[in-house]
Amino acid sequence: MSSQSSFTNVITTLESIVTYLYPFGDLILVIFGSINPCATYLVVGNIYNLLFINSLLLSITLEAGYNTYFTSKNIILCRLCYYTSLFFNVLSSYCLILASIDRVFVTSPHVSTRQRSTLRGGTIFWMLFHSPSLVFTNIIQISENISICFYQ
Repeated sequence: MSSQSSFTNVITTLESIVTYLYPFGDLILVIFGSINPCATYLVVGNIYNLLFINSLLLSITLEAGYNTYFTSKNIILCRLCYYTSLFFNVLSSYCLILASIDRVFVTSPHVSTRQRSTLRGGTIFWMLFHSPSLVFTNIIQISENISICFYQ
């Protein structure tokens, strides 16, 4: 009888481990389990795609659904929304390119060639490349009641 109850306790414990492990374990495996740089580039590219979609959907949903035009009323939010949409859109494509380049570089026998493609360098480059959008984006009034966030 006691072996039956201990067996039931083990089963219950294993079920609770599985229940609580999967929500956190999957994220840990995605973050720490991808040692391959190509897989890291693909995961980061998907994160940038998610940020790009969410940054655009937030402003579109607020403007179309709730008549809240925060990007055409506040210059800082206008510039920030425009910059993040440009930046995340380009970075998601850049991660795919880096994953392809990484596959080519990993076959090279030279160590210096294998170390050339870095995500940090590309991110800094694209941040600086799109920094004029932080300066040249303005709110332009089309008519008396209509104003838009526009890149000049």
